[in-house]
Amino acid sequence: MANVTENTTEGFSNFSTVVMETSTAGMEEIEAQMLLHKLNDELAMRYLPVIVYMLILMLIGIFGNILVCCVYCSKPTKTSSHFFILNLAVLDLLTCIIGMPTEVTDLRYPYMFYAPAACKLLRFVESVSIIGSSITLIAVAFDRYYRICKLGRQISVRKSKIICILAVIIGVLSSWPACLLFGEKTIELGIPGIKGVDCSTDDSVRHTIYPTLYYGFLFLLFILCLVFFTVIYAKIGAVIWKRKKAKIGETITSTPNGRALNDSNTPSEQISSDPISTEMSSEQDGYNDKRASSDSKQAFGKRPSRNNVRVTRTTVVLFAVTVAYVISFLPFLIVMVVRSVVKNFEENLSPDAEVAYKFCSKSYFINNAINPVIYSFLNINFRKDIKTIFKKCCSACCGCRH
Repeated sequence: MANVTENTTEGFSNFSTVVMETSTAGMEEIEAQMLLHKLNDELAMRYLPVIVYMLILMLIGIFGNILVCCVYCSKPTKTSSHFFILNLAVLDLLTCIIGMPTEVTDLRYPYMFYAPAACKLLRFVESVSIIGSSITLIAVAFDRYYRICKLGRQISVRKSKIICILAVIIGVLSSWPACLLFGEKTIELGIPGIKGVDCSTDDSVRHTIYPTLYYGFLFLLFILCLVFFTVIYAKIGAVIWKRKKAKIGETITSTPNGRALNDSNTPSEQISSDPISTEMSSEQDGYNDKRASSDSKQAFGKRPSRNNVRVTRTTVVLFAVTVAYVISFLPFLIVMVVRSVVKNFEENLSPDAEVAYKFCSKSYFINNAINPVIYSFLNINFRKDIKTIFKKCCSACCGCRH
């Protein structure tokens, strides 16, 4: 009987010890989670300027790119430039809807981003947008070059549609490494038993050469695009400069009958500076350009003189879009390459330098939001089209109320 009592007492004692140990472990885990939450919130507060910056870009990008899509989709007659602009807007809108909210979430939970699938989707969408936009802007540069420097040549509407589709397909096929390279990155916080998780280069490939190769590919793509844009727009600029030097009224062209026609006496439609180009947002301009091309051929019986070509707003606007693309990506690619080359680059940054680094690493998002702003400032017809759309919406709303 005594032995039974002793065994029972010993059993209760062991049970109590296990319960106490379990309770202690549970309390330690809860305390660790509370401490992790505290550290996460403190870092998120430090990133608050970057979060606000991202939210502003997201709102401008979503609203602006939707307007761009509405304006150009509603046009009964579309040119190659319209399709290129639409393709850029769709890619930018994709990033604004999927990429930016996920990026904001990552900034809000820098130590607690437990969604590797969302992280992979974020980087994949960003990569598709970058590569697709690059190819589209290369096609835009060729189109501008043909229209200004090679009169009578241009990228047809059919070809522009094919190029836009190919740009997206190539972007998707080239971006699959992002799904493997990015995911959960474990962050050592210097506290025993507490580790953070961030959306960045996955732990499985962090100390391999693959992230360096990936960012090297993006940097090489950027450099090639930069060189290409510099060369081709320099040629376009040189041609424009030569034509600007010719004074109004001095250019003489000949008709098939041998009679000289002075440009100052020729109707403006017949000496349209770019008879085959169209303005970004003007249906009437497109009509005038086509009519000018026909009239020029009838009047002169040959391709228009090179001196009779001006630069349309489309060229100026698309050049501005290209410049914005280059400037917005430069800080991002520089810090990414440095991060891949320098070991423990982020860990050695001061708090202020870390915030500056975050701004630079998100600089390319400017490209996804700024294009509609450029269209609004540099193209009067685009603003007119937006007003027309708003008037139609207001009329429709008023009609529904009555």
